[in-house]
Amino acid sequence: MRIFSIVLLLIGLAISVALIVAFGAREIATAFLRVGAIGFVLFCFAHTPVVASLGLAWRLCLPTSSRARFPGMVAARLLRDAGAEVLPLSELGGFVIGARAAVLAGATSLEAAASTLLDLTTEAVAQLAFIALGLASLYSLRPDAPMIRPAAVALAVLIALVVFAALFVERSARLVAPARAAIRRWFILFGDTEAAFAVMGAIMRQRGALVGAFLIHLVGWLGVAAEAWLALRLLDAPISYPAALALESLLFAARSLGFFAPNALGVQEGTYALLAPLVGLNVADALALSLVKRARDIVIGAPALLLWQRAEATRLWRG
Repeated sequence: MRIFSIVLLLIGLAISVALIVAFGAREIATAFLRVGAIGFVLFCFAHTPVVASLGLAWRLCLPTSSRARFPGMVAARLLRDAGAEVLPLSELGGFVIGARAAVLAGATSLEAAASTLLDLTTEAVAQLAFIALGLASLYSLRPDAPMIRPAAVALAVLIALVVFAALFVERSARLVAPARAAIRRWFILFGDTEAAFAVMGAIMRQRGALVGAFLIHLVGWLGVAAEAWLALRLLDAPISYPAALALESLLFAARSLGFFAPNALGVQEGTYALLAPLVGLNVADALALSLVKRARDIVIGAPALLLWQRAEATRLWRG
């Protein structure tokens, strides 16, 4: 599995480099440098509300009695994203890191395991709404775009998968044996699987909190589109917010389909190159946007992972 991930990582890197060379490395570098130090710091700080909203949504997926607090869950969400975007792993590595960080934030291991699954479920539903809004925006901008029909088909497939997953989680909470077996590998990392199913079932009875998590996730993902809108202005390649929404939502759809690619390397760059002309954006500027986002992820995520390692070492030392 590790060899497979390394091969995919190298293929993604090769695709990214090929695209940068094909569309002008000098032009992309010039666009990247137009952001400037102050602009880049501003872009990094603009990510704060997005992470805060996603952390709040995760907190709503925990039991109301949990000792985990909002700031700790924001940090856990930051680490979860850092594990997926910075480390050369699949996104599953980020989920494990995030769940571990939730434990450090005060949640029990069972709460962390159950809430991670429920947070992923509510976020997946919110992301489908995000993609639907992006498709609507693209249709309003380019009703003749050839991308709309296949994207709509992909969206329908994702909706079917999420509906299946929702039914799967609900049945697992009711102790249906086949569903329990399918999730057992995740829960076994955190302790008693039967107790974890019970915790998940208790959280699922908090209907209002889960609806709130869905809505807050959607706000967070609309914020992701706002980040792209801001970054493109800093790159001196402004587009409208609806165009940024179409760009980012379809990028997420592509990243979901290519989830097996470590760090979405190659997938993100290829999708930007494909979508840029549809929203009136130069491909070189779109690839510069990808580089700015990856640089932001490293600048924020790498120190966060180092601080997490320090916290783990301190905890071990005290133990």
